[in-house]
Amino acid sequence: MIILLAVGVNIVECLFWFVIIARSAIIKKNTLYVCELCRKNGKDGGPISQFQSTKLEVVSQQSDHEIGSQQLPWSNGKVCRSPRKLRVLCLHGFRQNASSFKGRTASLAKKLKTMVEFVYVDAPHELLFIYHPRDREACVTSSVQPNCPPPVEHCKKKFAWLIAEDNTGERSETKWEVADAVFDPLQYQKQTDGFEESLAYLKTVFSEKGPFDGILGFSQGAAMTAAVCLRKMSVKGAVDVRFAVLCSGFPLQIRELEHGVISCPSLHIFGSDQGNDRQIANKMSRDLASCFDAGCSVIIEHDSGHIIPTRPPYIDEIKAFLQRFL
Repeated sequence: MIILLAVGVNIVECLFWFVIIARSAIIKKNTLYVCELCRKNGKDGGPISQFQSTKLEVVSQQSDHEIGSQQLPWSNGKVCRSPRKLRVLCLHGFRQNASSFKGRTASLAKKLKTMVEFVYVDAPHELLFIYHPRDREACVTSSVQPNCPPPVEHCKKKFAWLIAEDNTGERSETKWEVADAVFDPLQYQKQTDGFEESLAYLKTVFSEKGPFDGILGFSQGAAMTAAVCLRKMSVKGAVDVRFAVLCSGFPLQIRELEHGVISCPSLHIFGSDQGNDRQIANKMSRDLASCFDAGCSVIIEHDSGHIIPTRPPYIDEIKAFLQRFL
């Protein structure tokens, strides 16, 4: 006002400009600050000072951070946006393939879908087709001739990790093998060849599709899994895993197993004495479990036969074991 008087402005004009400047300052002080959410929904907020708006923004960011830290686990001081699933390589049983084993473990995979990603591969040894010949009386009303193999157009290839000494593992589309009339439950004891080829094959699998946190093996696949765990220290990390799951397994006749204990954490799932597993006896699976360090192994016995059980309480015990590695 003094400045205005000095330049010759009268008192009335000075009062006018003083009121305008003061009113402008008051309006600026009480400027409305509306959040984006209210603006989006067409809502007006109450008068909030600039200091209050800044404080609200800081509190909002802090609340988001606190909520995020409660919902997300911390690892080495960093927020893990989504927990990583365990990657598990699956080794099928004798005369199976990756596709059939994926179907057999569909229920298990479904119940572990938030914890585990299963990866399935075929074993390297391809097997001959086998069939049971029909007798002449059964073929009277059938178009299939006796002692003739069925057509191969829709037959799926079968594989093995270990083969018998007299089996080269080679197969042709036109060559069939007549199956024994009676199933031999001890046939796995004759399947001792082909381990080194299978181990070399798994090194390639780990290199191309790995890394893997663990291996799950079923029947002959479990025997192969145990041998891989035994050899992992001697293959310079090429097939390194953190744990193994061995289902209805049996020990291989490997010289190293006679003098050492496998230190890899392991989960053993097999039928009890009354478990109705007609292919792998309870004693054989127990012998395999004894090859592992008892301090870091878990045993689950069930009464469901030659399968991997997925009903309670077995599935809960499986989850508890896997939870240790998440």
